[in-house]
Amino acid sequence: MPVRVLIPPTPFMTPADIPGSHAPDDTMVAAMIAAVVAQFDGPDGTLGRCFGAQTLEMSVDRLHVCGDRLPYPPFIGDVVVKYLDFAGVPQTVQTADYAVYRDVFRLRAGYSFVSLGNFPHPITVTYKAGYNGTPVANGGTGNVPPQVKQAVILMVQQLKSLGVENLFLRSEEVEGVGTFQYTVSEQAGNIIRDASKRLLSGLKVPRI
Repeated sequence: MPVRVLIPPTPFMTPADIPGSHAPDDTMVAAMIAAVVAQFDGPDGTLGRCFGAQTLEMSVDRLHVCGDRLPYPPFIGDVVVKYLDFAGVPQTVQTADYAVYRDVFRLRAGYSFVSLGNFPHPITVTYKAGYNGTPVANGGTGNVPPQVKQAVILMVQQLKSLGVENLFLRSEEVEGVGTFQYTVSEQAGNIIRDASKRLLSGLKVPRI
């Protein structure tokens, strides 16, 4: 069940949130924040959870009658379901033919993909996940848990103490997407992983 990020997560912290003498828009500290968050956020992270609001695409061979749990919670919404027909042409499933309760996706009783093509993972479910800042009582997913922000602060401060020469931070912008990638040294990566494991283990989503 491959899951990929279609729209990268919205940053939930800035350099201004990190104590220190740096500028509130310091690009190096921003890169450190992104490198830290990337270790545990979303499909490529270690916690099985989304923090910054992002759009994901789940690709499957079939959808189960009893429902399918959308991975990497919390689920926000904006669901779009498509499939490849016999000719390999994408078709969109009408919203009346499915429903999502919390993070469980279910097709309408009796619905079937009558023209589903014989391709690897021909069905895709696109949805938005993460913390959107809207109170849960109002139908949102709330704010990013405070312990996450504290963990990011601690880990960024640890990275700053290593010195720039040990980080090998770089950024790359993909036209039309805005995706940034960051690379850290083995030493820095170990610090990030160890700190996140200690501080964020309570937020880890068990694998199903």
